Amino acid sequence: MRIMTHKTAIALAGILTGGFAASASAGFDSLIQQGLEAATKSVAPAAPAPQNAASPGQAAPSGAPTTYTHAARRFSYTIPGGWQLVNGDPAGESASFMLPGTTIGFNMHMTQMVPSFPAKASVDASLKQSKEEVTIAKLLTAKRRDDWDKKKKCGIIGWEIIESGKGSDTSHQRIIWQGYDADNYYFNFMTFSHPREFAQNQALLQGVLDSIRFCKN
Repeated sequence: MRIMTHKTAIALAGILTGGFAASASAGFDSLIQQGLEAATKSVAPAAPAPQNAASPGQAAPSGAPTTYTHAARRFSYTIPGGWQLVNGDPAGESASFMLPGTTIGFNMHMTQMVPSFPAKASVDASLKQSKEEVTIAKLLTAKRRDDWDKKKKCGIIGWEIIESGKGSDTSHQRIIWQGYDADNYYFNFMTFSHPREFAQNQALLQGVLDSIRFCKN
């Protein structure tokens, strides 16, 4: 999961809004790179809890899909039948689901950035870097992805990537949608599996991400 701390957000805000003198242009480029690397630092998806242990809000597998609605941030998502909540709270700031017996799962995380954080600049810079990572085969795809209702002034602006499953971290291959809402909440929605299981399950994983809807409540 790719998460920014508030300190990183403040640092990146200064970098992206050009708060340095022109005479420091060499250092400016370096700081941009450092900020982007910190903003896109990856951590492994949450591991499933032991099946005999009680996880917060854990539900028994069922055959029917379940739609969760986050009333506070006004979005919903649908989890396929048979998947289990293994960590977190679907109505809170993070939740993790997995299909028992597989490496397939979904993580949701959000955190509020400071009001001055330049969300649009962050999206533009992150997408630019992601597109460059496509050229070196670190990512398969990188694209802009917004779900924004102009009339309601609700939703998020963001970008989506699909990892190649190659490189230093080959334990999981992920599809990640990241973005910001009007209140500068940062969102990270991620589906994942081991690279060996990714190709045959890519449509399913994409479907979980595509089930996310903003501003429908």
